[in-house]
Amino acid sequence: MGVTQSCFSGSPAQRNVGSCADGTLRCTEFLVWSECIGDRGPSDEVCDGADNDCDGTTDESLESCDTPLSCPATQGAAPLSEYTLSGRSIYDGSTESRQWTVFCPPTVTSCPVARDPNAEQTSVYFLQSGNYRIRYTVTTTSGEELSCEFVVAVEGAGLRVEMQWDTQGAEAGDTDVDLHLHRRSVMPGSDEPETDFFTDDDCYFANCKATSYTADLRVQWGIGDTADLDSCRQAPHGQGEEWVMRGACYNPRLDVDVVSCEPSITEPTNPSFCAAENINIDNPILGSPMRIMVNYFSDHGYEGETRPTVSVFCGGELRGRFGGAEGPALTNGAATGSENESWLVADVILYRGECGNIECRIAPLDVVQNGASFGPAWTLE
Repeated sequence: MGVTQSCFSGSPAQRNVGSCADGTLRCTEFLVWSECIGDRGPSDEVCDGADNDCDGTTDESLESCDTPLSCPATQGAAPLSEYTLSGRSIYDGSTESRQWTVFCPPTVTSCPVARDPNAEQTSVYFLQSGNYRIRYTVTTTSGEELSCEFVVAVEGAGLRVEMQWDTQGAEAGDTDVDLHLHRRSVMPGSDEPETDFFTDDDCYFANCKATSYTADLRVQWGIGDTADLDSCRQAPHGQGEEWVMRGACYNPRLDVDVVSCEPSITEPTNPSFCAAENINIDNPILGSPMRIMVNYFSDHGYEGETRPTVSVFCGGELRGRFGGAEGPALTNGAATGSENESWLVADVILYRGECGNIECRIAPLDVVQNGASFGPAWTLE
């Protein structure tokens, strides 16, 4: 069996300008080279209905090529959205069986599956950002097995911060870890101290979800709403319906808050799915820094360590990933959440790049402290 593959290099907006052109490396905002996540570089053309050499033409210069497959080029999708998978557009002949398989990027630990993996047309719900590989395999009525792969680049607008941790679920500890994003509330050079976390200068579960959004937070941040409800209407756990009732997607917003979950659940919209928490700002204020923090809100009786992982996306691009197995271990989650251990992850500031796209600078902090204090002074101006 051959597996056809579509080309992919960087985001859809970049794949024709040579991002990760060597298929392995790219320069990050820290001015160092790192692995390129999700890249699929050119390869020799084969008779499969795909543009293997990434020149915009399929199956060219191949003698007697008459493949029944039409493998899609790289597709785009938004986080928190239902994406349609159409087998008929890939193979329109008769089949004995069909199979959809979703391969997730390394930034996604709870990988979704197609709603009906054996249907000709189905869908998959993308909760998190990243480059997903989709494989469609059919067995024809003559017994031939055909398969193709393509990439779906799931990208949000503006700033998107996603956080997972290694003690999600009953078997791992079932802890409650929360994501926070603090805005700058004092002018540069001011003698006034920055406000604490767990205030309305901080977007978190108590004031930033659709079901808990406060008027004070909306006034404090002063960022315009996103009128296009497609940006949030499919947020899980009832939050999407609440945004629709509010009439807009507010900025900032916490679309997913996980208190307890079950790893065996594979449906991302199920309240028990071990999702990543995420905070979004579709149209962030450029040039004004923000601070990312993770709070160990409750250990739920668990006595071990918990290690969060935070991914930062700017303009749809993964620009920083922090924590994980080598990151800080949080241990104090037994008291009131705001008094427990908190990990100050990084400061981030967004700006518009030379091509008009949203870019960012990120300054890692990697400070663990107790309490709601803002911590060290801003590192970005």
